[in-house]
Amino acid sequence: MRCLGIPNTKNFNEITNIQEAQELWEKIRERQGVNKWRPDLEEEYEDKEGNIYNKKTYTDLQRQGLI
Repeated sequence: MRCLGIPNTKNFNEITNIQEAQELWEKIRERQGVNKWRPDLEEEYEDKEGNIYNKKTYTDLQRQGLI
């Protein structure tokens, strides 16, 4: 497992085939990527009027002088 760059966890207990281990590791990484918190998309900002924007939109509007 170490040579493949895969952590040896309980998920891989009964896996004996290299191909199966790599496929399972890819699925686990995809699942973890979906559950990761991404501040640029999920962090919220509120303007003086009470409108809520995500971080990117808020900073863009702020740069344009609209907020």
